[in-house]
Amino acid sequence: MSVKYSFYVLIFVLLSCGQKTNDFYQGVVLDENNIPLENVTVFEEYVEENSTKTDNKGYFKLNRTPNWILSLVFVKEGYKTDTIPTVWAHGEQVNYQFIKNDTTQVRLKKENSN
Repeated sequence: MSVKYSFYVLIFVLLSCGQKTNDFYQGVVLDENNIPLENVTVFEEYVEENSTKTDNKGYFKLNRTPNWILSLVFVKEGYKTDTIPTVWAHGEQVNYQFIKNDTTQVRLKKENSN
């Protein structure tokens, strides 16, 4: 087997093993009692102009800034603002939230809760 052929096989294997991510974030925002929260503002950290609001079921869908995977910020009056990372590594394993085919759940706490 030629070195050139081996190189192409290696590249193909590495690319096919990569985790595919969506070009958008999606999720559901709930309160501490698992009740969907409507009108929660969701935006990419450092990119406030790219934002959306949750619907009456707490669902949101937000297009990602091209070539970036950023943390998401969740803001609703009467609730504690929360910033959640969308990707993190644990050893050699990379984990994703909001950008895979599943719908990640976020729970916001009321400002007066502990």
